[in-house]
Amino acid sequence: HAAYLATRGLDVVDAVSNALIKSGYDKETKQQVFIQSEDPPVLSAFKKFPKFNRVFEIEFDIRDVSKPSVVEIKEFANAVKLRRSSAAQVDGFYLTGFNAVVERLRDADIQVHVGVLKNEFMSLAFDYWADPMVEIATDTWSVLADGLVTEFPSTAAAYFRSPCSDIKRNMSYTIKPGEPGALVDMAAYGALPPAPPPAPVLEPADVHRQPLPLCPTEPMFRTFRCRLPPKETGKNAEYTANLAADG
Repeated sequence: HAAYLATRGLDVVDAVSNALIKSGYDKETKQQVFIQSEDPPVLSAFKKFPKFNRVFEIEFDIRDVSKPSVVEIKEFANAVKLRRSSAAQVDGFYLTGFNAVVERLRDADIQVHVGVLKNEFMSLAFDYWADPMVEIATDTWSVLADGLVTEFPSTAAAYFRSPCSDIKRNMSYTIKPGEPGALVDMAAYGALPPAPPPAPVLEPADVHRQPLPLCPTEPMFRTFRCRLPPKETGKNAEYTANLAADG
């Protein structure tokens, strides 16, 4: 929310940049630093740190991305974070396929991160068998995501540390990814809800690149009092109390 905070006199981009420099992350060589934002101007401001990964977050569902949009994204980001429903098509909790957006972005040398993953079975498609590791396997081997964003990092760590996660090893047991259409074809007639409208294709107009507003020298709010403009010229400004209720 950098643009909103700037109008309130808070330069969060400068604050984060200074904190990273003070902590030495601008010279970090053993760890990767990811800067994620839905605002392209924020990511552009971090181009002065060439070692940082700039992740453009797309907060709405898309099924594909146009070539002009890819060109726009590459101007300020080297990675994109997609919603789970943008990477895999889930209709009524049934896995029906995968969208072309991941392949399109990876072909343009843009990393794709998928999230946010959760362990609760109500957030999982039936094809994942209520097992969050199956979803991780699907995003890893079928979606071919470069990174995962999860609320349960221990689950993801356990998956990647397990030898059963590598389907190329031909072990007696392997955590296999979900198969689109494997269950939907067996569902009884009428079990599926009406098909939702197709998700849109990301276009350049969806990639807002308006510059961040400058922070005002005079903050626009006070802790206990906010200032209102005068109703008529020549009269003193009116004040209203802005007290928090306790109860």
